[in-house]
Amino acid sequence: MTLVSDCLESFWDDEGACHRAPLPLPPHIQADHLAPAERIAYRLINHAAETGQPCPVNIDLEVAAGFNSSSMGPKLVRKLEGRGLIRVSRFQRFRLVEIVATGKCTARSPSMRADRPLVRRGARSANAMGLPGDCKPYAAR
Repeated sequence: MTLVSDCLESFWDDEGACHRAPLPLPPHIQADHLAPAERIAYRLINHAAETGQPCPVNIDLEVAAGFNSSSMGPKLVRKLEGRGLIRVSRFQRFRLVEIVATGKCTARSPSMRADRPLVRRGARSANAMGLPGDCKPYAAR
């Protein structure tokens, strides 16, 4: 986690190594077509993929981009995904992100023990979808 925080600190310094590194972009995207917040989030996710770190959590993306809203982290990731810059595999508490231009992926989080797919709030239960649930196999008293 220190490499991600080092990169996060260098965003406030124009001479930082993360700020000088060129962004690997697909040919159909120009760097100046990205909003500043999207560019910062993409640079942070790319740095994590390059160094073999887990994907930055939403709060890291929000702080780096200068937002105060807790909904902006997932929105930034969805925008980058919609533009075709990244591919995201979402799990219950974590996400793995692949950088399309390089093919590199972020690492699994150390606390990620199971590959449980994301079940959104209000969706059918895991048991109804054929996935293992958290319920005990015996009836409650």
